[in-house]
Amino acid sequence: MPRNYSELEIVIGTDAAGGYEAEARHRVPEGDVITPRVPLPLVPDDPAVRDADPQVCGRALAASLFAAPPLRDAFVLAQASANERHLDLRVRLRIGVDARELHALPWETLYDPAGEHALFITQRCFFSRYLFAREMRLPRLRARSDVSALVVVANPSGLGPEMKPIDAAAEAARAIAALAPMPAKALAEPGHATIDRIFAALQEGIDVLCLVCHGALVDDQPMLWLEQADGSRDLVGGSVLVNRIGTLERPPSLVVLCSCQSAGAGAARSASTLMALGPLLAQAGVPAVLAMQGNVGMATMNAFLPLFFAELREHGEVDRAAGVARAAVSEYPDWWMPAVFTRLDSGRIFYPPGFAPDEGDGGDAWRAVIENIRHGETTPILGPAMSEAMFGSRLQLAQIWAEAYHFPMAPHERDELPQVAQYLAVSQQGVFPRRLFYKFAYQHIVQQYRDLLTPELLALKNEDIIAELGNVVSAVGRAQRDREPQSPYRAMARLKLPVYLSTDPSDLLADALRENGADPSVRLCRWNRQAEACDDALAEGRKRAAPTAQAPMVLKLFGDLREPGSLVLTEDQYFDYLTSVSVNRNAIPLAVRARLNDSALLFVGFDVQSWEFRILFRSILNLEGADLRQEYQHLSAQLDPNSIVDPVSARRYLERYFQDKARLKLYWGDVGMFTAELLQRMEP
Repeated sequence: MPRNYSELEIVIGTDAAGGYEAEARHRVPEGDVITPRVPLPLVPDDPAVRDADPQVCGRALAASLFAAPPLRDAFVLAQASANERHLDLRVRLRIGVDARELHALPWETLYDPAGEHALFITQRCFFSRYLFAREMRLPRLRARSDVSALVVVANPSGLGPEMKPIDAAAEAARAIAALAPMPAKALAEPGHATIDRIFAALQEGIDVLCLVCHGALVDDQPMLWLEQADGSRDLVGGSVLVNRIGTLERPPSLVVLCSCQSAGAGAARSASTLMALGPLLAQAGVPAVLAMQGNVGMATMNAFLPLFFAELREHGEVDRAAGVARAAVSEYPDWWMPAVFTRLDSGRIFYPPGFAPDEGDGGDAWRAVIENIRHGETTPILGPAMSEAMFGSRLQLAQIWAEAYHFPMAPHERDELPQVAQYLAVSQQGVFPRRLFYKFAYQHIVQQYRDLLTPELLALKNEDIIAELGNVVSAVGRAQRDREPQSPYRAMARLKLPVYLSTDPSDLLADALRENGADPSVRLCRWNRQAEACDDALAEGRKRAAPTAQAPMVLKLFGDLREPGSLVLTEDQYFDYLTSVSVNRNAIPLAVRARLNDSALLFVGFDVQSWEFRILFRSILNLEGADLRQEYQHLSAQLDPNSIVDPVSARRYLERYFQDKARLKLYWGDVGMFTAELLQRMEP
């Protein structure tokens, strides 16, 4: 689970005279403390900072880095803060592009300001070299259970006499054993370690790439000895590897660059080549790179790699895993050679799904969820992600509309559907976003689920889409639930609760409840005249008895496909919705208001930063009866770490915010993960 750290970032660049200057940034909860930039008396060609003895070079680097009082004081303050708060210390070294030659220095050997001990061979101080990326895509994090690996070992024929053959099978077996039980495939047979085979495998969504090969620096450019299809050598420029990885929709989360252990005298050249490749891969978009900055010994790697991967599987933090493994091999003379390059503030390449722990293991949150459901005292509130597979994501829809209709506002607003829809309502006409929603939803369904639709539903005319879209969605939903018995809507229906709230305007939830033996009634939040008329029509002829598990009520919050005018899409409509629900006591049925005030709320399928969630959350907070809600632990079942720059810090902030507002705990993961775990825990 996420840990707190005392964090120190040291930034080194060049000054106007061509020398070096540095500043330090100490991150604390109250804000960053930044020192002034000061000259750095560092000479990269000084033999002392390149000495083979890690004690000599570590002390020499410390003497240069901590010579200026502001930097020394910043480190002492960060270390004291860690000790006082019982935290680990995380140190990031950010070397500017104008000072990239400093990456050749063994910073992992750095000593404390007093020159008494090496800093990064303790399990309480973790170090990485932090790099900016050329492209600004956020790293796409997977859940821990979904992480997979690729091991590539190149042993081409035709190597020069200075490069001895690699025992590819032994190297691959050693790497796969270290990765276990992480699923891993290998490209180690003759003719398999080709550039094309490597990228074909990476395009399948590999998370960890472990590359073992010979290398050489040619005119200061890294070159790799990979293979051709016939097993002969193929000298591939490191820039080719970097550029092709940069084109991947989802690059590996971690690349491990190993100098081969059976390569004899050529290993030193290979290690320096792969070390030079590390920063380039990180700058091209790979979230984290582990590279060797020397001819690291087989005994060291046999001890380092298994422990590194074992630690990584526990928490996903690359710098922490490397630090723990480095401490374990600190008695070896080459303990300092593994170096971590990253562009992740948290150092994390995957996330462990689940609720943040209280003082123990996080089980209390699940116990509350299960107990409240079994007592019938839970009210699920289902968000857009529940039906994302059907309608597409709100993000994708916003981006498509913004591109198609030349949305002129700030780039970050192109990701917000209410803002893009508001622009279309003004630039076109008010009904335009709703009509466009039906059209795009139908096109998406036809593209994704053509095999599940009848010929009649596949050939709807534009003027018939609004009237028939609900039938299209229900037809696909039934087929999907037959294929996937543990689909999210079926999982919710199995809870057998009396009241459900949903932002989905379709009947997917009501259909799943009927399939599970219930007889649901569908109602609408009466936020405008069209919603009121549609709600009246749905309620006509039905006895308005109190909802039960066998006759549950489904309240559609943001409209119904039967009435386009009831949908909530634009900014103005969200504000009107919030006003109406806050002022009009009849907007939400009395039975639902009672459940919202006196049951545990279970939010499923919401991005907690989205408009839907924020508007809905505020409207619930504005309801009377807040004192009753304090009796329950409320849960939100989705925090997507890929939508946030720093997921760990964001999670801590959001947990505090929602706990203060409504005793709301967050589940880190997506809808599928949550519903699968929920069903598993519901089993006797």
